[in-house]
Amino acid sequence: MDRKSRINERQKKVLYCAVREYIVSKKPVSSERILSTSNVRCSGATIRNDMRKLEYLGYMFQPHTSAGRIPTDKGFRFYVEETLKIMSEYQGRSSGIYSRYPMAHGDMERILEGAVRALARMVKGAVVLEKPSIEKLRIVRIVVTPITKNYYVFSVITELGLVKFIPFKTFSRIDHQKLENAMNELLSGFDLASVENRTLSNNWEQELLEMSEMLVESLRDDYRNNLLKSGIDVLMNEADDHQIKELRRVSQLISDDAELFDFMEKIETTPAIFIGSEHEIDGLENFSIFVDSYCKQGAVMGRILIVTPKVVRYEEVFNALRYMTSRLTEYFTIATREEVRQ
Repeated sequence: MDRKSRINERQKKVLYCAVREYIVSKKPVSSERILSTSNVRCSGATIRNDMRKLEYLGYMFQPHTSAGRIPTDKGFRFYVEETLKIMSEYQGRSSGIYSRYPMAHGDMERILEGAVRALARMVKGAVVLEKPSIEKLRIVRIVVTPITKNYYVFSVITELGLVKFIPFKTFSRIDHQKLENAMNELLSGFDLASVENRTLSNNWEQELLEMSEMLVESLRDDYRNNLLKSGIDVLMNEADDHQIKELRRVSQLISDDAELFDFMEKIETTPAIFIGSEHEIDGLENFSIFVDSYCKQGAVMGRILIVTPKVVRYEEVFNALRYMTSRLTEYFTIATREEVRQ
């Protein structure tokens, strides 16, 4: 028999109330505290027996014999799953967020930067926003700009206003205007995913053909500056002295783009919540990670990741994340339709 199935309805209520109270107070929870802060109607002795059983089943632990109990990751997981079942109030909460953080149409970079900052303020956590992959956006124009004798900047302007810059060096001076024309012939009007089998016409010089192929590959491989980040300062300001070492690990994760991409690539479905050790990132056992995706006409464009302390109001963080991904999905879908009409 599954251990969870052995919890009766009263014990579920006791567990839910205990986790909720611990999130609010950040102190071990006693049976007396549950009686005084919940609608559980039974004796203190009954609640103590229930808490002992919940401890035996791995939902709680007691730091020492005279203390109350603290939820384990398994206890937090139960709380999150139960909370998500009863979040019919989502619409009401999201309308409140809308009034404080409106999302006007405009430059996509500024909209995404505003979204990540607003979300960090809402959840009081560290937020990472993955910008839309250039492979999924139609390229409008290529510009090649000379900087010095052998240094150039390859600028890719895409639909919705996202711009990608890739600096590159040549060993001899090139005709940058010819290279720009060649790149526009190859890429303009397409996304990278659809140019796999496209080739330049034979009237281009071999050097330009090779340079074009190199730049396309660089564009595919380049994920630098593809993540927007905010909120690590909020976590630092809210931390106790004993959390500083753990927050250094959070800061290390947030600053390491490769580690962030590796983690997000392992996530099969979103939205997802990883509580404590569930995310399997060493040094972050006292933190939880929330991840969700935003889309354009059904296609995933990017993901948003939030890192918060494990003891957090999960429903509020989850609501804020879902609200922001829904708003970005709405923005990209509407903006794409407007571009098609033009």
